[in-house]
Amino acid sequence: MKKSHRAVAVYILNSKDEILLLYHKKLNTYLPPGGHLEENEFIHQAAQREALEEAGVEIEFLNVFKDLGDDRAEKLPTPIFVQLEDIGDHCHEDFVYLARAKSDEIKNNEGHSDIGWFSKDEALKLELFENVMKQIEFIYNMLCK
Repeated sequence: MKKSHRAVAVYILNSKDEILLLYHKKLNTYLPPGGHLEENEFIHQAAQREALEEAGVEIEFLNVFKDLGDDRAEKLPTPIFVQLEDIGDHCHEDFVYLARAKSDEIKNNEGHSDIGWFSKDEALKLELFENVMKQIEFIYNMLCK
């Protein structure tokens, strides 16, 4: 049995509903910002941290139902997808969020060879894993409803 790691990814939209993607050199594909959880880190905090570390973007989650919590139980942002992804030597239990950027400015903090905002049509022409392509299509279909 392969070792499992908890990880996050966050699809981030800007003010024009463009999506933030970065080129992952090791995997030779475009992905949303994301990565492994750090010790004692909540899953949603990892998504916020990864967006800031990889792209310099502060985010607001889009799936937060705050009125359903109470004084003792805070409602957390809800992932739009949860998936088990085979990475090769290990698996990622991925919690995938949808968020909006607080600013459209990007900072390439980790030296990605390409990072940027892409329209739906531009994004779907990039080198993408099939699940990423389907998730992008799902997100834009949700926005159009």
